[in-house]
Amino acid sequence: MTKLAERLNYELEAMTQIIEQTQQFLTQSKQEQNPIYQNALTSAIAFNLHSFYTGVERIFEAIAKQIDQYQPSGSNWHKQLLNQMLTEVPDIRPAIISENTYETLDELRRFRHVVRKIYAYDLDQELILSLAEKSINVFSPFKQDIHSFALTLTPKP
Repeated sequence: MTKLAERLNYELEAMTQIIEQTQQFLTQSKQEQNPIYQNALTSAIAFNLHSFYTGVERIFEAIAKQIDQYQPSGSNWHKQLLNQMLTEVPDIRPAIISENTYETLDELRRFRHVVRKIYAYDLDQELILSLAEKSINVFSPFKQDIHSFALTLTPKP
């Protein structure tokens, strides 16, 4: 199980980079007056939100595959996977995330789908900036949840 713990830590480190960059873009976006640069920053933030949630799913997929021995499939597997991580699996693992974390991650999951389906110029700037703030705020509790879970994977002496 230490390989899984290493994988989780690797993904969290990558996500840390994404969140730090998102924070920088968000700060620049609030100060930027030029609409062209403002749009470019909004698109960059949207891409980072997409990348952030992809990292969340990588972590959840690894847990589902290696611990739960079950990965959802079908057209709504993304939603099922998120629900799976909210739920305790008796005698196997605790719930991975809290209800509060779940709510924000579900918003990011839905947004990632939007990013994949529309043109960049159609993105809602207010929504993106709001979700950027939420992703920054949810990362710390998410990271703590994953670290706490990873501790259960390490062998006890």
